[in-house]
Amino acid sequence: MAWLHTWGGLMACWALFAIFLTGTICLFEGPITQWMKPERTERMIGHDGDYSSGRAVAFAQNELAKVARGAHYWTIGLPNEDDPDVRLYWLDNGRREGLRLDPVNGARIPPGADRQTEGGYHFITFHHEFHSGVVGSWIVGFLAMAMLTALVSGIIIHKRIFKDFFTFRPSKGQRSWLDAHNVAGVLTLPFQVMIAYTGLTLVYSLYMPAAILANYPSKDAYSADLLQKPAHREESGIAAPVMPLDRLLPVGEARLKQEISLIHVEHPGDSMASAFVYGPEPSALKQLAPGRGLIHFDAVSGATLDVRLPEKPRGGVAQLTQEVLSALHEATFGGIIIKWLYFVAGLTGTVMIGSGAILFEVKRRQRALGEFGGATQRVYRLIEILNITAITGLAIACIGYLWANRLIEADVAGRTDMEVRAFFMLWILGLAHAAARPRRKAWLEQLAGMSLLCLLLPVLNAVTTGDHVIAQIRRGDWRNAGVELVAIAFGLAAIGVIRIIRAKKTLSQSELRPARMQVVK
Repeated sequence: MAWLHTWGGLMACWALFAIFLTGTICLFEGPITQWMKPERTERMIGHDGDYSSGRAVAFAQNELAKVARGAHYWTIGLPNEDDPDVRLYWLDNGRREGLRLDPVNGARIPPGADRQTEGGYHFITFHHEFHSGVVGSWIVGFLAMAMLTALVSGIIIHKRIFKDFFTFRPSKGQRSWLDAHNVAGVLTLPFQVMIAYTGLTLVYSLYMPAAILANYPSKDAYSADLLQKPAHREESGIAAPVMPLDRLLPVGEARLKQEISLIHVEHPGDSMASAFVYGPEPSALKQLAPGRGLIHFDAVSGATLDVRLPEKPRGGVAQLTQEVLSALHEATFGGIIIKWLYFVAGLTGTVMIGSGAILFEVKRRQRALGEFGGATQRVYRLIEILNITAITGLAIACIGYLWANRLIEADVAGRTDMEVRAFFMLWILGLAHAAARPRRKAWLEQLAGMSLLCLLLPVLNAVTTGDHVIAQIRRGDWRNAGVELVAIAFGLAAIGVIRIIRAKKTLSQSELRPARMQVVK
């Protein structure tokens, strides 16, 4: 078990560190996205005029009839606290297109007035699939199993698990790294097990498809049976106009007893078109299991085909259990308090993984065992490089992603991909730097770079947008202010680590001098 924990943990630790760090960051995907769209913030501050959801839907339908005739689907997102605009999306020849409208007068929002960016969703995509689609999801699933294995084997080999919960000895070299790894692991052990296990249940149909494929012709048929909803309506090929969608709003609000937040139309222009009217996301403080209201209409006649009332999930106990596990993983309950608790626990888990990688490096460097024969030193040098790249290199890439958002012109074509490429390019540069510099200097220099980027992020924002953290706090904009304040906190933490590393070097030199003098005597 010790061998399994050590070597299995090492092989997975670098990718797991990236998964945990980006998963922790994406807890605040909404505020990050808002910060990365400063033009949207300006519109939210200066928004005025009479807003009517029915009129906004009518504007949206008229626009979609012009630009998306014959599209596979239409989606209309109505304004909410995160977004002041009406969002239009459609699928045309396999490509997802979109534009935005002013909710008061229906005018198009120019592309430059709302910069294209993945925002905080970049961290979600990386966390779930490494930006690699289904292949990435399989890799993340394998790593989640590896983490569960490491956690269970770690519990088995940890003889003093309760005593070590209260034990931390700083400035003790290898002993300090072991204490940090143990305390961080024991402190958040239930959280780590829960996150790894529930992460697997999110996409159970991908990892365990056999039962579905053996009993249903498709996953859509399985979903329809499980959730007790009408079967998917196929296109008839007979043209028919979509009814005025604004007429569905009062019907939907009366049945769901909620305001409508989203309308989705499948096969617009076909006689078998369907319209799905959604209520808002469920209140985070009400219950753990999600339960968004939904009404399924015939988009031509307006007839009601299905009603799913809010907070009454379908599919029986098994589906309810899966939804509870999903909510546990994504922290979609309990409001802002739970998000911050998850954030702290996520950072602690990240520290556990990182300290375990560094502990392996420190321990093996002090007592070379020659496991790899003549290549042993090269292997341990590679481990040092990967540790630096995975920890400080990734941190620089994450904060550099926010810098790219401000430095790339707002109206340049393809800027979304440019921001994501900047993230990966910075990470690759971190790898090259770690390989080119001595170990200690590489740690110090990358920590210094991370600190500089974090501490100067508010300055960059003030220079490029004219907004700053003090103004954000004054107007009560804690979402934008929170992004910059957390960046400052990480910058100060990096400075603290730099001081510890330098102090350790000074201490080691002072301890060596008497010993050398004694040898001379």
